[in-house]
Parts: sequence; C-alpha cells; structure tokens
Amino acid sequence: MGTRSARREECSRRGLAAAVAVAGEHGLRVGEPVVLNDLFSLMVHLAPAPVVARVATWAPVMRRPAEDWLRREVDVTGWLAGQGAPVVAPSAELPAGPHERDGFAISFWTHLRADPDRTVGTADCAAMLADLHAALRGYPGELPLLAPAANEIPRGLAALDADPGPLTPAEADRLRAAADRLRPFWQAPPGELQPLHGDAHPGNIVATADGFVWIDFEDVCTGPVEWDLALLHQQDPDAVAAHHRPVPETMARCSELRALHVALCLITYRDTLGDTDGWDAGIRYFVGALPHP
Repeated sequence: MGTRSARREECSRRGLAAAVAVAGEHGLRVGEPVVLNDLFSLMVHLAPAPVVARVATWAPVMRRPAEDWLRREVDVTGWLAGQGAPVVAPSAELPAGPHERDGFAISFWTHLRADPDRTVGTADCAAMLADLHAALRGYPGELPLLAPAANEIPRGLAALDADPGPLTPAEADRLRAAADRLRPFWQAPPGELQPLHGDAHPGNIVATADGFVWIDFEDVCTGPVEWDLALLHQQDPDAVAAHHRPVPETMARCSELRALHVALCLITYRDTLGDTDGWDAGIRYFVGALPHP
C-alpha cells in the first residue's frame, strides 16, 4: 500500500473510532458501521441506529476550524427541516453536534434509505434548487459571504506556489491571473445576495423512496444565486434556463470562480487524495475552463 493510501486508511480508522465513541457516550448502540463515503469527510451509517456520522477527516486541510463549517450546516439544515424542506435532518437520536473527539469534528444526521431505482438528473436538481432558494431566503441566521471561495482560494494559491502538481508554469499562471481578476467579485459580488446551498449539484441530492432530498450543506453561505447554479449550468444550461433566470454577467463570473475554486481545491488535496482515479485530469479540466490571461 502506498504512503498516501496508508495515511488515508489510518485517518479513516481513527475517525470511525471517534464517531463510535461519541455515539456510545450518548447511549447509541453501534453494531456494524457501514461507510457511505470517504473522501474529504468520512460518512458512516452507525447501523443499526438510523444515524449517519459525518467526520471531518481531511476537510480541515482547507477549513479550520472545521467545527464552524459543521455548525453552520447543522443550524441551517435543522431550520430547513423545520420548514418542511426536503433536506436530511440533523439526528434526533443524539445531539447533532458538532462534537470534538481525538482531533476530529463530528456531526450526526438522520440516515436516509436510498432508492437504487431512482436517479437524480440535472433537471431535477435545477427544479429543486429554485424551491430551496425560496426556502433559504427566510433563514434568519448570519452566514459568511461566498465562504468556499473566500476561504479556500487563498489557501489553494499557497498550495499552488508550494507544488503546482501536474500543471505547467503557464497553467499555474492562468490560475493566479484568474484569482487576481476575480478577487473583487468574490469579495463584493454585485446584485441581490441570499443564503445558498453552497455546493449544489445532483451528487448532493439523495433519491429515497419518499422523494429527492438535499444533503451536504457544509458550504452554506450568502452570495448570488449564480454561485449555486455554476456547476449545473456547465453540465446542462437548458435545465438552468427552464427554472432560473440568472444574470448573464454574474453567471459568467460565478462559472469562472467555481472553476478556479475547484482547481485549487484539487491542487491542495493532491498530496493526500491525489491517488484517486482522475484527480490530475480533474485539475486540468477546471484549469482549462478558465480563460487565458
């Protein structure tokens, strides 16, 4: 096993043990934990309980303190669930958190039974996003402005300077030029701003027997709706046009900002997660989505 994989396996083992320990302290019996996802965070069903633990394993590489991001996620989704919105709810079986154990930030969620016969498409996501934005406009709490970009692009630029990975000098310069050009936009975006999901795409919707449900609000923030539409618009502009009326100039800037953000995140995590299939190709794809300086 490579050094990178060994580090990930050890981190996942420790994170799982921490989640089980916190759950046990709150009287939750865990039989056979089932890992649902294990990349930036570890998601594990604490079977047989209807509880999923989210453990911030690698997320703190970019997000410190991780507890702040998890706390916003718990607060917003708890509020949305109370409004009847189709979101995964924080667990009612034990305090949702975030908890801290052995250096990990941990939150607990209601387990959703996925329906393998249903697939979430871009049209579904676009339609649901319009309703989610309407619901989020009523959220009474304070949220940071474009938190993913504002927090992670500066960290990503530092990682790029330390190790550009598979990029040529010209490609690295394209990222730096994009950051210089877009910094005024993410610091003070124009137009109407509102609470956003922060990472809206079909992969963050779960198909259940009772319908489609939003998950993963860790990136929740305030900003123009076009930030939430950026990845979806790249995949299926017709689906976006059917349910939204984005401002073209803002849509273009958000699309560039999203490409910059994702490329720099992939660069930053390359040291730990870069053995994942297609990682370097993903970096080059998002760099290629940026205009030449």
